[in-house]
Amino acid sequence: MFRLLARALAIAALLHLAGCGDKGSPASPPPDVAVEPRDSRATVTWTAEPGVEYWLFYAPTSNITRENWATLPGIVVIKNAVSPITVSGLRNGTTYSFMVNGRTNNGPGGAASPSISIVPRLAGASWTIGAPAGSDDLLGATFGSVFVAVGANGTIQSSPDGRIWTAQSSGITTALNAAVYFGGTTIAAGAGGVILRSTDTVAWAPQISATGNDLHALATNGAGTYVAVGAQGTIVTSSDGQTWSQAVSSTVVTSSPLYGVTFGNGLYVAVGAGGVLLTSTDASTWQAVTSGTTSDLRSIAFGAGVYAAVGASGTLVTSPDGVTWTAQTALGSNILASVTFGRQFVAVGHAGAIYTSTDGVAWQAQTSGTTGNLYAIARSTFEYAAVGAAGLNLHAK
Repeated sequence: MFRLLARALAIAALLHLAGCGDKGSPASPPPDVAVEPRDSRATVTWTAEPGVEYWLFYAPTSNITRENWATLPGIVVIKNAVSPITVSGLRNGTTYSFMVNGRTNNGPGGAASPSISIVPRLAGASWTIGAPAGSDDLLGATFGSVFVAVGANGTIQSSPDGRIWTAQSSGITTALNAAVYFGGTTIAAGAGGVILRSTDTVAWAPQISATGNDLHALATNGAGTYVAVGAQGTIVTSSDGQTWSQAVSSTVVTSSPLYGVTFGNGLYVAVGAGGVLLTSTDASTWQAVTSGTTSDLRSIAFGAGVYAAVGASGTLVTSPDGVTWTAQTALGSNILASVTFGRQFVAVGHAGAIYTSTDGVAWQAQTSGTTGNLYAIARSTFEYAAVGAAGLNLHAK
């Protein structure tokens, strides 16, 4: 009863505010309203006229008008809306319609712009190529407060949105192969066991890594533990990103190069050459597990209750528990260099290959718009950034 009364009062108030007033006048709607669907969101833009106050109306419907908006279930009205404006909390796969009207001096709302309908969808299906982020190969990527990409010759690039990148100084010329973020700290690792640490993605300090072997991948458990893996089965760990120590790895478990590592569901999983696959519950003691493939595995991610590892010739293996693995149908024939999970899995690779999956088993090829090699992918809450050869970078939202 209370909710019904509150809704009735809110609609009555909005009808009064939108339809009448004695302080000002109606204004014409902007002629160029545009709505861009995104993951669980939509961005609305228009050209504003000076002195005009705009209201944005939207609802889960195929058509919204000045005449029907107040009767629509789920109607949302945003007063004093300023372009561009992003509305969130939308349901992917549901049709929403938007309109904008205007007034001056708190007057009555004028005519509404034509109804525009969109359907929000998971990010990963539509990609935009950005201007090259430098000329070096970008080999690893992560997201914290900003996207960070690292690569050949010690290159480090940062971006607030995955589209516009700024070069940062690493202080080294050694190749950086991987990056990871946790709790305000970004770690980068690369050739010769180099490890860098930054709390602002601008100033980077070298750390003692406890190895001289190349490091290829990084992961964190989200609770303070970092793991780096690399050549000759190398595994080094840290509780703060500054002090690193060797884990039981090459001398006991494997001497094969390890190319990828992740943490999920209480388990660390590392993958590498010849289908090698290692697991650990504490990041210190590791054991070998049969992966179901002899192909090189380049990267691994956990999401939706599934571990998914990708690699040479489109190789894909999955597991619900990190112990029992199943070889799935190959995703094309190109090397898949990196996979991550945001709100779905996204894998990228050579020749511009991009694949997406909501469950780790059924995948869809996406159009990247490039034939360049993609070496790494990172995700924010709703968006992805992929990077690759000669500063190549793509963004999906």
